[in-house]
Amino acid sequence: MKLKALLFLMLAAVSFVSYAQQGGVRGTVVSRNGRVALSNVEVKIESLGLTATTDNDGRFQFESLPAGSYRVQFTTPDFEPLELLVRVGTDHVQDLKQVILVPGNPSYGGFLDDAVFAEFDSDSSSSDSQALPSSLSASKDLFNNIASYRFSEMRFNVRGYDSQFSDIYLNGIRFNDALTGYGPWSLWSGLNDATRNQENHTGLEMADFGIGGIGGLTNINARASQFRKGFRVSVSNANQMYRFRAMISYGSGQLDNGWSYAISLSTRQGGNGYVDGIYYNSYAYFASVEKLFGDNHRLALTFLASPTERGAQQASTDEAYALFGNNYYNPNVGYQAGKLRNSRVRNTHEPIAMLNYTWDISENTRLNAATSLRFGKNGYSALTWNGGSDPRGDYYRYMPLSDMTQYVPGTTTDQTYYYYLQSAVQGARVWDGMLKFDDFYHMNQYVDTELTDLMGDSRRSNYMIEERHTDQLDYNLAVNVQHNMRNNMKIVGGANLRVNRTNYYSQVKDLLGGDYWYDIDKFAERDMASETAYQNDLDYYWSTGHARIAREGDMYGYYYRAHLLESEAWANYSWAVGGFSLGVAGSVGYSQMYREGMWRKGLFPDNSKGDSKKLDYLTYEGKLSLGYKFSGAHSLEANAVILQQAPKFNTAFVSPRTRNNVTPGLKAEKVFGVDLTYNLNLPYIKARLSGYYTTIADQAKVISFYDDTRSSFTNFAMSGIDKRHYGVELGLSIPVWNGISVVGAVSWGDYTYTSNADFVQTVDNVDRIVLRDKVNWKGMHVESSPQTAINVGLDYRGARNWFAGVNLNYYDRLYLSMNPFYRTNTASEYFTNLILSELSMPEPNKATIDGAMSSINELRAQEEFGGYFTLSANVGKNWYIGRYMLGMSLEVKNILNDQDIRTGGYEQMRMSKVRAANTGDYVFGRFPSKYFYMLGTTYFLNVYLRF
Repeated sequence: MKLKALLFLMLAAVSFVSYAQQGGVRGTVVSRNGRVALSNVEVKIESLGLTATTDNDGRFQFESLPAGSYRVQFTTPDFEPLELLVRVGTDHVQDLKQVILVPGNPSYGGFLDDAVFAEFDSDSSSSDSQALPSSLSASKDLFNNIASYRFSEMRFNVRGYDSQFSDIYLNGIRFNDALTGYGPWSLWSGLNDATRNQENHTGLEMADFGIGGIGGLTNINARASQFRKGFRVSVSNANQMYRFRAMISYGSGQLDNGWSYAISLSTRQGGNGYVDGIYYNSYAYFASVEKLFGDNHRLALTFLASPTERGAQQASTDEAYALFGNNYYNPNVGYQAGKLRNSRVRNTHEPIAMLNYTWDISENTRLNAATSLRFGKNGYSALTWNGGSDPRGDYYRYMPLSDMTQYVPGTTTDQTYYYYLQSAVQGARVWDGMLKFDDFYHMNQYVDTELTDLMGDSRRSNYMIEERHTDQLDYNLAVNVQHNMRNNMKIVGGANLRVNRTNYYSQVKDLLGGDYWYDIDKFAERDMASETAYQNDLDYYWSTGHARIAREGDMYGYYYRAHLLESEAWANYSWAVGGFSLGVAGSVGYSQMYREGMWRKGLFPDNSKGDSKKLDYLTYEGKLSLGYKFSGAHSLEANAVILQQAPKFNTAFVSPRTRNNVTPGLKAEKVFGVDLTYNLNLPYIKARLSGYYTTIADQAKVISFYDDTRSSFTNFAMSGIDKRHYGVELGLSIPVWNGISVVGAVSWGDYTYTSNADFVQTVDNVDRIVLRDKVNWKGMHVESSPQTAINVGLDYRGARNWFAGVNLNYYDRLYLSMNPFYRTNTASEYFTNLILSELSMPEPNKATIDGAMSSINELRAQEEFGGYFTLSANVGKNWYIGRYMLGMSLEVKNILNDQDIRTGGYEQMRMSKVRAANTGDYVFGRFPSKYFYMLGTTYFLNVYLRF
């Protein structure tokens, strides 16, 4: 009996050991759009001859697998096939959590095969300053999945945040611009195939690759092993940003020898159908190679760039638009020898080289390391001139109604007013708004007799095209370790290092028929008696006895460097038990920046060349996330964040082109935010409802412009800018019948200034502050993004791979970017004195007081616009022919062809200044605002072949 018992125990032990040497794989398969569970997905481990099918909740599991590495394949109709390499341990079931499949055609998110309907660059009209371009429409978040794409036509920013608050990672490295914080989308614009694999976290969520700020995180996985296997070729035709695009891509998938590689090439060419001078001459390339060493080590090398030449549009006044005949006038363009030419052209080529290393230290521990280098050129051309008035067609002195800026009620006589009107009628007859390039060539034949001893008969250009450069050398290093612990606990910690050196300079691009440019400061030449004072490069003058002679390709004007060092250590802990989840994260870092002047400015010989004061900042962040899942259908999430970040270089110096002066009152920015989200996930309705509240304190801003009231180039530096953002978001999807779904999104927010910022004004000819004041905009609204946006749509996914959709959008409460000077006490001083003078009288005149108050309110009023409706539609189809897939998609926007929708703009920084007849004091007034308008009906047609 004892022997039988002993044998039984030994057999049980052997069986237990045998079982312990077996592992397994499990997970849940979901769609990338909305993370919807997918049933009936075939999951196969071909090497073992095993096949499983996901249940109604998308779950699958393989048990009792021998230890080793296996290729797990996922296939289902309407979705792209996926293959994962999974390592199974001896006593552990590998939980893949969510396995994400990419739709082969769009679903309710409105994400067409190529997310190219809005691509962004870093200029005022279409920019990296936008937080969420449409390529993020594949978010797991229901609201962002709809809103980030469908609201992009209005430059919509989620929760009203600038793009510096949305962290954008490429292969685990944060790539937000080091100097501005803006999103880096233009660095890989046109590489849609290479960058389509994205992991998105919205709002205050945390991630395994970083903590993030208040605007969410996105990590683009652009390594060879993540690239879609096979060939893909696409050709597109459109009329919004360019006419033609072609793209070819290939991904090998992971080969049996552990290698994988991927390449992608594209080009975009032509202009749009509305704005003169807008065009693309762009190419993009991507290459990545990756090697798996054994089962535990991966090394990947990636190289990409998007060299682009692009013509830009500039906003203009409604008077100019009316004279031109439509709302698409572009003051940057004119005719040269009968051919249209744009003076404002962005020319960029900034390659990125990246190296990624992954080490699976154990079944529960992984180390990721990444390093990158960004380099190249980033230039933006502009017309410049030495003598004479601004030659651009919408310069206010050329506008028929320009005299009306000098009109002051109660001061301007009726006779003068009548003269202004007659002048306007005559001016309208001759205005054409074009740059006169042929005239520039003619005037550049001038031989400067004062320089004949030096230059002989060479022609001195009075007009030329310059190219302003911001050329970055940006190095990054990021390392993190992830460890999965027992009881659904996980900790991730990492460290980041960034070193950036950026060259700022201007370069002579086109002398427009002349032979050279005489490099002096024209404003200093006008105002200063000393010849040394108006030298842009004083050391050159001292060594040669004359100003720099600049020819095409030479530097001129200014040359300085920005130096930036950032380091950070961070950690993220998460735990889940039952329906409850907890996340805690924190970071601490150090930031240093300074200016290095490469040339000695004649106006500031002791404060322009060499290093400025080094600006040092402690940065930190703390986040808390709480969640509770009541059931598979109902859950709550709450998040909170507090952080301090360094100001950006572009706001840290008053006039970096000329000297080392730091912005007065500059401080680290402080942010506090909370949000609460309810998620509903039922077969017949899916919804996400969120509320949020955020405060941003101690921001700074520097605006440089020509001040007509001082007849000099001036710098307007603000500090102590505080903002408050709060609002609600709703995303909704309701399946109705036979593949038709009702989808919708609502964003309502209130984004306001909560402080009256301090400002100082300096002029470039004087090394002192000429004015201190307050900007009285407390309670006014943060500009640009619509604070009310509503979408209602119908999406259809039918049999035989048809898909279609129609969307109605509504936008309201857009606010024009403000001229801060309009809101200062200085600007309204005349009217204030008039009120005080009247109140000192024994019997104040109420009409005079009311009139003066009305003038102050009119001067300070913030322009609001909105109440706009837009209609768009899309349709597409995929055909499967053996192993080939042929597809097409067509989207049409602004079907109503409403060409009067303002998408943004700004108040001119110019101020009119008229001397009052009764007191002799100056009366300040507004100049007309400038606007951008939505294009009329536009389309994007894409045809693609994949195999």
